[in-house]
Amino acid sequence: MVRLILLGLLGGWTLTWALQAPLRPALAERDAITHATVHVSGTACGQFSEGDGVVVQPSLVITNAHVVAGVDTITIKTVDGDSTTGMLVGFDPGRDVAAIAVPNLGVMPVKLASTASVELDGDVVVFDPDIPDTGLRFVPFHTTRRVWDTGRDIYDAEIEGRSLLEIRSELAAGDSGAGLVNSAGELMGMFFALVSGQSNEGYALEAAEIAAFLAEVEHEPLSTPPCRVR
Repeated sequence: MVRLILLGLLGGWTLTWALQAPLRPALAERDAITHATVHVSGTACGQFSEGDGVVVQPSLVITNAHVVAGVDTITIKTVDGDSTTGMLVGFDPGRDVAAIAVPNLGVMPVKLASTASVELDGDVVVFDPDIPDTGLRFVPFHTTRRVWDTGRDIYDAEIEGRSLLEIRSELAAGDSGAGLVNSAGELMGMFFALVSGQSNEGYALEAAEIAAFLAEVEHEPLSTPPCRVR
């Protein structure tokens, strides 16, 4: 009975999202988001690590810190199929966000949404190399609430706190670093974790935290950080 109720709620939410299609990113904005979304991968302590990334400044990609923790050589793949090596220049295990410099990337960055303009619904843009053509899928999400998190970082150390968006969406662990975009094509946040034991509830670091992190990035090469706590 509980499963039927959950499926019914999810079905109703999906229908609502479909009816609100005009509010989703327009074709022009989707084109910009498509080219600004990248795939991030590498080997960390003998294990393959991968996730998504978003170009937020010229030749600068952000992803989750846990995606690149322990990775010596970071590979960036674009929707055009080009692969290049990125250089870690920012790393925040508390916010779970990292910045990767990719010289001559040639991709227009996505604009960050202001806190005041955050909408409840939008798309999570996921890069899946196995999908034909662009390799992307646009997954609808719904924001259930803002959360002030004072939990633990990727190394299991206490954090000072961070502002998160609690969302409902059909995502998987490999979608870490995927960007949340609103109807204007702006970046509302970055997905980083699923709720334990749930397949359609997760958390994203909101745009204000990403902006604060970027303001701290000094754009100097960083040494490889330790592998994450698993």
